[in-house]
Amino acid sequence: MSNTTSSKAAESAKANAAEAKGATEDMMAAGQKTAQDMMNNAQKATQDMMNSAQSMMGMDPSKATETFRALTQKSMEQSKEAYSRMKTAADEATRALESTMEHAHQGSLSLSKKAIEAMRSNAEQAFSHLEKLMGAKSFAEVIEMQTGYVRKQIETATDQSKDMQALSQQVAQEMMKPGREAFQKAADAAKH
Repeated sequence: MSNTTSSKAAESAKANAAEAKGATEDMMAAGQKTAQDMMNNAQKATQDMMNSAQSMMGMDPSKATETFRALTQKSMEQSKEAYSRMKTAADEATRALESTMEHAHQGSLSLSKKAIEAMRSNAEQAFSHLEKLMGAKSFAEVIEMQTGYVRKQIETATDQSKDMQALSQQVAQEMMKPGREAFQKAADAAKH
């Protein structure tokens, strides 16, 4: 029971880690898109500058300088905006990863506490059963006690498994929440 639950928890943790990794990769892709947008804006500004310079060949040089300065300023503003978006996305990805790791740690502690509580309960029941067996007057009474004990252990194991499964699902949901939120925010930002 404990190995199966631990295996399920490990599988769930692996799946959650994969989802967090996917969300981080998506955020990095959004950052790369922002960087590409910066490059495209810089190329466009350069092209606009070249076109303006070519059209001004017969014009006053002070106007060419003024146009060049305006284009450079616009390019710098666009670059700053793109950098700001990329930095914000990276900061959000970092916060989401930190939050995911914190949730994973807390979930692991909760699962460990629940497993220790189940083991302690099982051990107490076993010792209590042994004490009762020592006081048995006949073999028939021993068989009756043993049958009742085994039935109770099966019920207890079933209940403990259900509790561990529910806790594992809760931990998995809590662990995935920051990654899901960060991914949604990045997807929304990429649309705009």
